[in-house]
Amino acid sequence: MYFQEAIKQFCPSVLSNVPGELLSVLDYRDELEIKQQAFTLFCRNNNIEGRLESLIASPIPRGYRTTTKRRANFFHGKFVLGFATNQDEDARLSSVLEPDEHNAIYEFLAEKLSTPAFLPLAEALNWIIIRGSYRYRVVLFNVFKMDATVVRKLKQIAVYLQNLPLKVTAAHVYFDPTCSDYYLETSRPTDALAFKSLYGPRELSLDLGKFRLKYPVTGFSQINESQIPQMLEQASRLLKVTPQHRLLDLYCGYGLFSFGIGDAAGEVLGVEWEGPSIESAKDSARFLKKKNFHFMTGNINADFVMERIPNSKRPELILLDPPRKGTEPGVISALAARNPDRVLHIFCGTDEIPRELHMWKILGYKPVTIQPLDMFPGTPHLETMVLLQRE
Repeated sequence: MYFQEAIKQFCPSVLSNVPGELLSVLDYRDELEIKQQAFTLFCRNNNIEGRLESLIASPIPRGYRTTTKRRANFFHGKFVLGFATNQDEDARLSSVLEPDEHNAIYEFLAEKLSTPAFLPLAEALNWIIIRGSYRYRVVLFNVFKMDATVVRKLKQIAVYLQNLPLKVTAAHVYFDPTCSDYYLETSRPTDALAFKSLYGPRELSLDLGKFRLKYPVTGFSQINESQIPQMLEQASRLLKVTPQHRLLDLYCGYGLFSFGIGDAAGEVLGVEWEGPSIESAKDSARFLKKKNFHFMTGNINADFVMERIPNSKRPELILLDPPRKGTEPGVISALAARNPDRVLHIFCGTDEIPRELHMWKILGYKPVTIQPLDMFPGTPHLETMVLLQRE
């Protein structure tokens, strides 16, 4: 049983709501109860073992998304910004799950781009993306065409953004001639301009209290900034990192978990496929003087795990936070062969949980604790941490 199907059993009345935001019309307390019931049913029907703990609520349940996007389209000759590929004249521009400041910026840009003066830019757009934090915002224009006219219009609209009272601290251009559905396309043409800065810093930052981490404006980061402290707290509680351990942080990005919980480890090794994020992690390690923190780039497949990731004299703790589609074939087998003391497998979607946990079980690792977090309020999705230990 899929998790969304379980949700429908407890809340069929939301099915006519906007796709992707099925639960946003509910009171948040009701939403949490439905998700807890649905996830309990999901685990039972999929024979998922381990102690299921209570769902951890999001501190900000609405208006929480720090990364948002809008697809650019023309409908009957009229420019529109919206959530889907095919828009109509009444396309939604706002979302209750996004900060008011984001909605205001999209409204401003939709109005400007609908004028004849900015038609060349409107016709060249794939997406408009807003990223940042609850304190500042960065606008990213994803275009499939880049010529002198488009660049001139981008510079002109950037001046408007700088003067908005909404703290738009930077604006950049991302060139994607493939017009892909993925709004920050990773397959960049080698012979074309991939990124252009209009103004402001090229990096985003995340304040974790004791220190601040920087990461590329096109790099991945959690969209619910309010839930990050609780996510780090739970990861630390479950893994129980000690100075005797090496923490192996797979799919580490710019090092959120490495720096967030790694201070307790004797050694930290982070691995990520994408170079710019790893470079940010290395920069953070140098700036924070973390001499026992190391980061490497590579495609995390079975061969890479077996042949490229060095062993350690210390017993190993593994934290893996793969993309929604899960790990590549053979990765779990290669990780189990390293005989880690404990594994914290993080799922940003629920559908992959039964398959991946079955693989761990075959290899001798059983779920001990299952900790769901409401990282995506208003939607039928959860972030789930599963602690595994050898049977």
